[in-house]
Amino acid sequence: MSGKKEVVLDPQLVKALGEVKYPGFDLSIVEMELVQEARIEDGKAIVRLRPVTAPQEVREQVENLIASAVSQVAGVKELELDMPEPPKHKDKPEGPRPIEGVRWVVPVASGKGGVGKSTVAVNLALGLAQRGLKVGLLDLDLYGPSVPTLMGANNAQPTNVGDKLAPVVAHGIKILSIGFLMPKDKALIWRGPLIMKAVTQLFHEVAWAPLDVLVLDLPPGTGDVQITMAQEVPISGAVVVTTPQDVALVDAIKGVDMFKAVDAPVLGIVENMSYFVCSNCGTRHEIFGHGSVEPLCRRLGVSYLGELPLETRVRELSDQGTPPVVGGGEAAQPYLDLADKVQARLEEM
Repeated sequence: MSGKKEVVLDPQLVKALGEVKYPGFDLSIVEMELVQEARIEDGKAIVRLRPVTAPQEVREQVENLIASAVSQVAGVKELELDMPEPPKHKDKPEGPRPIEGVRWVVPVASGKGGVGKSTVAVNLALGLAQRGLKVGLLDLDLYGPSVPTLMGANNAQPTNVGDKLAPVVAHGIKILSIGFLMPKDKALIWRGPLIMKAVTQLFHEVAWAPLDVLVLDLPPGTGDVQITMAQEVPISGAVVVTTPQDVALVDAIKGVDMFKAVDAPVLGIVENMSYFVCSNCGTRHEIFGHGSVEPLCRRLGVSYLGELPLETRVRELSDQGTPPVVGGGEAAQPYLDLADKVQARLEEM
């Protein structure tokens, strides 16, 4: 007779645990198949979960939710909960590891929203492709993905290549966005641990190879995505986007400081929405101010990557899913000039 103890799943406990949603998910711990054992012995609810990787605050939240749920079960007076951590792999490489088949990784960042970062990232990627490079574009703005719209690929569906996800191809470059993988009318409510896992998978579980450069469209600020990026992949050089407004410049400084703090090179700062030229009179209007970004670059010791105008044509083409670099004309040239500067800086470094 085997001495192995039979695993029990008490229907009353399982029903109660079915009401416990894992933090950040719409699924319960039962639906996620985390519950390995649930039984009642002498008034004690004994619950054993699968090994879970989660920060301490999430583990405590799960424990409190389980305690609250099982306390409603008749006859339960106390809880014994086993929620082990997965074994640590000593052979796991530490520090950033290159993305297979990718030569350069170029994040496009901004300290604040509303400065046109995604438009710059999209047109930079397409400009580099027009210079003969093999280019990918990864939309890491998980809460507000705009790359599918800007690239005219809202209805695209990624496929699989072996055990990896295959990027969508649009306008001749490989692109991937969380917008392809989530319902378009559903808000993303993931917390830190889930964000970190998603970012890691988008780097290392996607068939990016072969690429000369992978451009990253980062969310604004310096949060979980940026921290995970710095931990996961070696950064070849970052592009920081700002407008000439004082409030944007303060945040641009924070963006540069973030990359310096993780020993990642900064290719330079680009001044977006630098000026507007009236289509009727040809007069140049500096709506957000002018002349403050280049001195800031000198003070921070980074390159000034030039100015991009505020143009109605850029907005029109972007809304149509035909970025200016693809649409051609005068609206494309400033982005092509930016691509030339970025490529030259990458080759220098």
